[in-house]
Amino acid sequence: MPQKKLNNTYIIAETACSHDGSVSRLKKLIRAANDAKADAIQFQVWQGEDIVTPKHKDYKFLKSIELKKKEWKECFNYTKKNFPRLEIIACINDVETLKFCNKLGADAFKLHTSDLGNKDLLYEASILKKRIDLSIGGSTIQEIKQALNYIQKRCEVWLMYGYQLFPTKPNSLKILKMKNLANKFKLNVGYQDHSPPDISGFTIPVLAIGSGIKIIEKHLTDNRKRKGTDSEAALEPKEFKLFVNKCDEAFLAMKKLDLSKLNKEEIKYRKYSKKKIFFSKNLNKGNTISGTDLLIRRPVKKSGLFVDDINKVIGKKLRKNVKKYQLVERKFLI
Repeated sequence: MPQKKLNNTYIIAETACSHDGSVSRLKKLIRAANDAKADAIQFQVWQGEDIVTPKHKDYKFLKSIELKKKEWKECFNYTKKNFPRLEIIACINDVETLKFCNKLGADAFKLHTSDLGNKDLLYEASILKKRIDLSIGGSTIQEIKQALNYIQKRCEVWLMYGYQLFPTKPNSLKILKMKNLANKFKLNVGYQDHSPPDISGFTIPVLAIGSGIKIIEKHLTDNRKRKGTDSEAALEPKEFKLFVNKCDEAFLAMKKLDLSKLNKEEIKYRKYSKKKIFFSKNLNKGNTISGTDLLIRRPVKKSGLFVDDINKVIGKKLRKNVKKYQLVERKFLI
């Protein structure tokens, strides 16, 4: 399917399990994502038994933080009614949940890297004709190819690179791999950031944008001090708002421009900073100007000759008397 051309950054607020089973907490995160001007909110929709068997050591914990289907319906409806600009991405693990989220109006579906070989899920997701965000962290090129061969003709696909190691250390990432994947598969590729919520949680995504990546997924939590699930790599609401702003700034700095022209900001800076020629002393009409008669300083006025013209000034005679610190203008020269 044809790829959507992205003209700006696309920021995904990943709520993961930061709600810890609380509808009110998830609604708070939805409001925070909208306030930060994220483009999408991502819900991980599951029931404990969809993830592990009842005998698994994490089963009781997962059951304690899961949201029931009626609660998910409430959160989907809350988002669509109050924040229609936010796209809803449903991260799903099985066909039943896929169909459930589709009925609730999910705009796109996120499939985990562990499901790249799950042909039933891939097929059922692709025939819905909605975008699939295919997580590929820890997957081989061959595994990615096989999954794409199965779904790519039926729906739009974004590849999402990154992995969660609670948190993921920056030196374990391969930022340039994303650009290579985009070139290889001719698809939009996004970065799922799981860096620590310190400066690296900002710099690594900005580096990704600098390499040409426009889709950034970042975890959002209400309060890290609560030490809730997935908080190790999550930003709080105020931090997330700043994060979105910095990503947008990075993208604007990377926009392709005509190198032969200066933009408005560059012209403004040029007027302020580019040095001009001043007289270093009082001189009389008819005097021949020497190098010692001139100073190079930042300008105070729009008029006057730039330093580039100094050789055109030296050796010229004055048409009128001039004073020390007066800007050299062409009309003063014979």
